[in-house]
Amino acid sequence: MDMTRTRRPQVDDQLMRALREGPGALPADLDRLRGYLQLIGALLAEKAHEREPDWAQALAAGAEIETLQVLEQAVVEKAIGVPARTLWAVLTKLAIWQDIEPGGDDAGSPSQRDRLVVSARRDVERLARSGPGRFGLVGPY
Repeated sequence: MDMTRTRRPQVDDQLMRALREGPGALPADLDRLRGYLQLIGALLAEKAHEREPDWAQALAAGAEIETLQVLEQAVVEKAIGVPARTLWAVLTKLAIWQDIEPGGDDAGSPSQRDRLVVSARRDVERLARSGPGRFGLVGPY
């Protein structure tokens, strides 16, 4: 078995439950959350390149895109709420931040991108206060 190939993230029950139940249905695993975001991003990119032959199919595609965007927001909300326990987890949060497209949120409220970075900063501050012996601890996040 070739362990160097990366696994493509898959839609699983927790991701689908998040559509019905919100971010609480998602795992508290930042790596999985990032994988979900990458999968959603790929699906959105695929939808953006499709051409629908009639109005009904265009409306259906629009509804699918809206559903994917709601799911993306739920995954980011979960990532914001997961406290990082290692520097690797903080780096994962920052990678999620980098993966999120800027904009899309209401101009009057703090964006998810900004809130994610604030969350990562709190994690770094907490890890720094906890002392050098705690930097190597492994998840769960």
